[in-house]
Amino acid sequence: MQTPSQVASLELEPADDAPARDGLQKGQSLQKIVRFDLKEEGNHILAVSVSYTETLIGSDSQAASGRVRTFRKLYQFVAQPCLSVRTKSSELSPLEVENKSLGPYGKTRLLRFALEAQLENVGDEAVVVKQTKLNPKPPFKATSLNWDLARPDQSDSQPPTLNPRDVLQVAFLVEQEEGQQEGLDALQKDLKHDGRAVLGQLSIEWRGTMGDKGFLTTGNLLTRRRT
Repeated sequence: MQTPSQVASLELEPADDAPARDGLQKGQSLQKIVRFDLKEEGNHILAVSVSYTETLIGSDSQAASGRVRTFRKLYQFVAQPCLSVRTKSSELSPLEVENKSLGPYGKTRLLRFALEAQLENVGDEAVVVKQTKLNPKPPFKATSLNWDLARPDQSDSQPPTLNPRDVLQVAFLVEQEEGQQEGLDALQKDLKHDGRAVLGQLSIEWRGTMGDKGFLTTGNLLTRRRT
């Protein structure tokens, strides 16, 4: 597979080499599946090369010369985005919790943010959004405010369908986890440096009209710069 930035060798499934060992009889066919995650926009070229050895020729099944033949087919297509994602974070009032290490009346302020995302179907066909998940970066934890399985009380909700140009709004509550030391030093340094911090990455999973599966993971999502 040739993409705009790389050339990748692909494995065929299933990996059974029986046809290479036993050959194909007259009228038989060979079917293989190739899988490749489309991660780039633009022109793609799938190159398929087939090599085979002649063993019989003619109606009287005379032995051939064992000549090796090869042919190559190229399949060109353009990969386009299916979903567009726009995000916005808003700082909420911090949660104050007791911290005895700071004295008898010591308190720690835990940061809290609301993260909103707009998912727009920029493709040509309807899609069913199966799941949206925020993978928080420590010391944060995330709570989904949406329909999907991240909320057990809404496990029976139907996933939304987005027709072309439809927009879906999703939201998450992102909170600094009490007692979590992992990532705390980096968070404090980032806030001190430019007033921003990484909340995590948003993962989205959907299905197309033919049942084809799609997924998207954003880059690191940042808090808004403090004023």
